[in-house]
Amino acid sequence: MLGGSDNIVKIKENFVKPECEWGYRLLGVVIVFSFIFAISLIAVTIRDDVIKVQFNNMMKSIYRFSAEHGLYIEDVIVEGNNRTSYEDLIQVLNFSENESILGVDIEQLQKRIEQLTWVRKCVVKRSFFPHNILVNIQEREVKAIWQYEGRYYPVDKDGNVIEVEEYEPDAPLLVLAGDGAPHHLRELLDVLETDKELANRVKAGIFVSNRRWNLIFDNIENGITVKLPEKNFDKAYEKLVLLNKRQGIFKRKLTSFDLRYENRIIVDIDKSVENMMIKE
Repeated sequence: MLGGSDNIVKIKENFVKPECEWGYRLLGVVIVFSFIFAISLIAVTIRDDVIKVQFNNMMKSIYRFSAEHGLYIEDVIVEGNNRTSYEDLIQVLNFSENESILGVDIEQLQKRIEQLTWVRKCVVKRSFFPHNILVNIQEREVKAIWQYEGRYYPVDKDGNVIEVEEYEPDAPLLVLAGDGAPHHLRELLDVLETDKELANRVKAGIFVSNRRWNLIFDNIENGITVKLPEKNFDKAYEKLVLLNKRQGIFKRKLTSFDLRYENRIIVDIDKSVENMMIKE
């Protein structure tokens, strides 16, 4: 019986050991294959880099050959650059003499031009016979002037501040003041454009405490001030437009309209007019 028990134990030990050995073998296989995969990946990367370098060198030779046989850039035609300077364009284009028209990276060139201060969008095309590069520029449209820290910055219709040293407007523009005013210009313009007549009379927009607008009509120094609420200011302005159409409130001698309250409008009367009325 004892001998039989010893045999049973041995059989169990012989059954367990192969499982442990298989685990180690599997781990070893994984490590080996991981090592082979890593080496292969490095080899492929090196090979691809070598191929890429060789391919680029080959393409440069093709471009040089094409330029030598007439396929060089004859001219660059730029349209729409009213404020974008010629010097800035020359620096960005950076074409060498007799450069191949085939070797121009149109996409990269377009991106570089769009980095210029006044350029909002740009389309670059290749033209053959004659071999020209066509550049069509859409410049930023200035909609307002932002007064900030003693300087005046042009602002486009999307609320982007255009960083330029000097700017001379072609026509009277809306003057902005207050932190964050440019970032909220688009929504203000959308509201003002609902009534062209009043929109033309708005001379300044002051963004108060980075949350709401005060609009100044007719004259920046002593015009009529309209105080708009923080929320639903489009509805408040719509009410102002309606009152002006029905009652002509802007024809009266008033100094301000406070539209910050939902159910009422607070109006201030010109004191000089009020005194004159009392004397009469």
